[in-house]
Amino acid sequence: MAARTTVAAVLVPATRGHYERLLSLVAEVRADAPDAVHRMRVATRRLRSLLGTFSDAFPPAATVTVRAELRWLGGVLGAARDAEVLAERFGDLIDAQPTDLLLGSVHQRLVGTQEDLYRAAHARVVDVLDGPRFAALCALLDEVTSGGHAVPTETTVRGGLDAAYRKLERARRTARKTTRRTASDSSGADAAWHRVRKRAKRLRYAAETVAARDASAAALAAAAESVQTLLGERQDGVLARARILDAARQARDDDEDTFAYGVLYAVEREHADRAPDELADRLRSVRKAYRGLDFRG
Repeated sequence: MAARTTVAAVLVPATRGHYERLLSLVAEVRADAPDAVHRMRVATRRLRSLLGTFSDAFPPAATVTVRAELRWLGGVLGAARDAEVLAERFGDLIDAQPTDLLLGSVHQRLVGTQEDLYRAAHARVVDVLDGPRFAALCALLDEVTSGGHAVPTETTVRGGLDAAYRKLERARRTARKTTRRTASDSSGADAAWHRVRKRAKRLRYAAETVAARDASAAALAAAAESVQTLLGERQDGVLARARILDAARQARDDDEDTFAYGVLYAVEREHADRAPDELADRLRSVRKAYRGLDFRG
């Protein structure tokens, strides 16, 4: 692009916007409005991600504290959101199976348990939003995103994108090596690919912010989102399979038939096995889009 895309002109206002969005969602989250917890969690993650990718552009000491507190808030919101996602996932999974295969209290152990966890986690979220720690975080965010601090001239948008892309590539290479090395134990590979997902998300958030000023970043944002989405589905499957095994053990202890849990686990496993081939294509799209960036600012 002709004009330099500066951090002060693009990223500082973007972080301010995410902070204001977080505040605007407080009432909806308290009221348990549809998708409100998810939307606040996304705003929290976007803030933390941008403040990390472009940390040099913000007040150093305050930014370190803010990112730590955003991690805390994201964890509180995440407990509710994960339960919400799993309840919906298990409901869809159970509904897709022949009813004569679903013996025992499968629905209650899977869907009902997650719904109970969501209600408890949401109550915890409301307590947090009414508490002093959240108020202190908002005060710090107001300071950090105010734009009242000097941005070093050597800090550039392109530099942040380059660093985010390199981190994604390193995570990808590590995940591939880990997958080959631990073929008989998927837990290490699951953790490694989850890290790839987080790196893709960080690149996506940075590129989406830049895309508002430079169209060449839009393709990179879309490609990174595609990787994030696929690996997010994979991670949800990892969590779902673990919960299915937990429920099966509890059912066995209660002398219930556990056949249905085996069926549901197999379906989840089949979904997971489809991911690797599609993932390779999506990662190639990220590399292609990154090479297509045409700005230096």
